[in-house]
Amino acid sequence: MRKRSLHGTLIKNYVAFVIIMLAAAVLSLIFLAILLNRSMAGEDAPPLTAEQVARPDYEQIDITDISLVGGWVEIIDEDNRVIFVKGDKKTADYVYESRQLYEMLSYPEENGEWLCTASNFISEDGRGYTCLVFIPKRSAELQFNLTDPRLPVARKILKTGSISLLLFIILFLLNIYFYSKWTAVKINRPLSGITDAINELRAGKLDTRMDFRAENEFLQIRDAFNEMAERLESAQKEKIRMEEARNRMFIDISHDLKTPVTVISGYSKALAENMVRDEGKRKRYIEAIYNKSMYVSKLIEDLFELAKLDFRETGMDLKNTDLAEFLRNMAAEHYELLEDKGFELELHIPQDRVMYMIDRKEMTRAVSNILVNAVRHNPPGTSVLAGLYDMPDRTYIVIADSGEGIPEDIRDTIFDPFVKADGSRRSGGTGLGLAIARKIVEKHGGTLVLDDGSGPLIRRLRQDGPESGSGLGVDISKYRTFFIISFGRTAED
Repeated sequence: MRKRSLHGTLIKNYVAFVIIMLAAAVLSLIFLAILLNRSMAGEDAPPLTAEQVARPDYEQIDITDISLVGGWVEIIDEDNRVIFVKGDKKTADYVYESRQLYEMLSYPEENGEWLCTASNFISEDGRGYTCLVFIPKRSAELQFNLTDPRLPVARKILKTGSISLLLFIILFLLNIYFYSKWTAVKINRPLSGITDAINELRAGKLDTRMDFRAENEFLQIRDAFNEMAERLESAQKEKIRMEEARNRMFIDISHDLKTPVTVISGYSKALAENMVRDEGKRKRYIEAIYNKSMYVSKLIEDLFELAKLDFRETGMDLKNTDLAEFLRNMAAEHYELLEDKGFELELHIPQDRVMYMIDRKEMTRAVSNILVNAVRHNPPGTSVLAGLYDMPDRTYIVIADSGEGIPEDIRDTIFDPFVKADGSRRSGGTGLGLAIARKIVEKHGGTLVLDDGSGPLIRRLRQDGPESGSGLGVDISKYRTFFIISFGRTAED
């Protein structure tokens, strides 16, 4: 669905506003026309010309409307002499020349004050006369001005026009009101949702999410807020998990230190007080003290290394290294250990060089920790795979074993400090090896994950078996546990 912008919505609302205003104007004009038609039905135009007022009994001429506009009526005989005036005559002429009359009737002076019309008629006594009607020019311009408020018909027109204007103003104000309400609702509805969500988030409800439909600008705020809330919720969960892991680590450290220290303290006290007289027993006590002290030393060394990896900003001695050659050396260094434990080692390493920037010393420790972990927690006869796979987008180092597998209940926390397998894997070591390995890999910009064989890389390796000829093929059907190190891209030779 196409996203609507606030600018587009406001433009549409404004266009709708203009259309409604034009409709209101047209409606007002129609209303005006209807009112005028009804009010003026049967209404004659005001008698303001000589033709309209001339009559045989000229003394009875009705000059009501003519007087209202400030005019008057004159009756002249055949000699152009004024014989009768009705109204307030405002000129001094009582005898007109024929030329003067012609000019008055045919070519009114532009600067003249009066407009004159004439009409001939026969009086009651049978004589011919001419009726002259004079009205101010301000009241007529060739066509009579029907808006002069002194005329009854003009007053009707003005009244009807005023009603129509009032109707238009009412419609205009209503349109503004509904336009503003409509626009306000369009803006306030998402703003209200945003405000409520922010208040809920401020109150500590990190699972708050915005869910509304609106213009694109508000949707951008919604999506940004939801992403921020999701990150905050994830950070809060991670903080709680890290707090629990820290507390568990303190408990594990206390437990792992208490047992050897108790043994060392008890045995050394027995030896110091000469409580052990049997030479064989004394030798076993001394060996136990040595072994426990070495365990404590290894534990402290691993804790120190883990702390350094957590807080070290720099210090990695990165060099462009051939990972194929590196993994072969790792296999050679651990071959004797694997052989002594009765393990079978399988390598799948390409002949071509696969270059990446690594700290060889640190990465050696990471891979060694994974290999030693496989040896320590699996029975003799277990197969171990060390593989290197250079894909177009990522490079993978895979350490797999066919042993007893890792219990489901610790798969999610296997890389946390002091996490050890339960009875299905024999305990041993400090429980820090995999945590240190992951920290080292992450310092190199890579990832270390545990895969049970359902991940995309392992699925592809299963599909590209040895018979595929793809160069990736290896029979991994017997392997149960996969530790996969991946890097973003290989470096150039």
